[in-house]
Amino acid sequence: MQYHKNQKIMKKSPFILLSLVSAVSVASASNNFSYTATSDPGGSPDGVDQSANPVDVWTVVLTPGAAGNNGEGTYYGSQPSLGNAWQAYSYQNTAPGNGGSVDAYNTFDGGALTIGQTVSINFNMRALDPGTQAGVSLLNGSGNAITFAIIGGGPNNYYYTDAGSTGANAGPLGYQYQNAINIAFTVTGAGTYSAIAFNGNGTDSWNGTFSGSLIGMDVFDHAGGNGSDVGFNNLTVTTAPVPEPSTWAMLAVGGVMLLGYRRRFHRA
Repeated sequence: MQYHKNQKIMKKSPFILLSLVSAVSVASASNNFSYTATSDPGGSPDGVDQSANPVDVWTVVLTPGAAGNNGEGTYYGSQPSLGNAWQAYSYQNTAPGNGGSVDAYNTFDGGALTIGQTVSINFNMRALDPGTQAGVSLLNGSGNAITFAIIGGGPNNYYYTDAGSTGANAGPLGYQYQNAINIAFTVTGAGTYSAIAFNGNGTDSWNGTFSGSLIGMDVFDHAGGNGSDVGFNNLTVTTAPVPEPSTWAMLAVGGVMLLGYRRRFHRA
């Protein structure tokens, strides 16, 4: 009779550990989110979240270009391979590089990214004037911590900059004219990250370092010029199933409990 009782306890033990892991997984994923475009970035609302609730995703800052028939703005519309999405544009009619600039800022819900979290976005663009830039930056409290961008006219027109690299080549995939790519950054440690950019034409990846805490994102078109429209959609933060210190503590407690059950079982 005692044997059957202990046998039932041993059968229940995996469920005890599973419950502990599940509880921590829910807690660690509390600041995950996914936003999809529904309107002009900076509109209110300009997107929906993973539960289809309306949300204000972006704060837009417009910087005027040179005086004359030059400008900048945002809209909601379609680009090849991306579909309807948030859009930022710049135009110039006096000289290349005289267009205005657009920065669309988002502060991550739930606070700064933690180890094991990934932020990703779909990104698409058209032409750029020589020397101008468009891309994505991850922000810390004082500015850009990691930037992935394209420079019009090259020579190294597909690059990243972080705490340890300036203008480093992001890989052979290169500038994708009107061909959307997904860009994802994963925090791998204290001040370290991995990045991947991919679409149907290939994949690029690299590792780097950053300073501070990653608290938000800036999608930008800096004086890109006529036809430089930048499209972006599906801003997402996810958490990998990697146990945090609190998880290990809970699992350790579960292990002690199981050890106690095993000792009682052998004594019987």
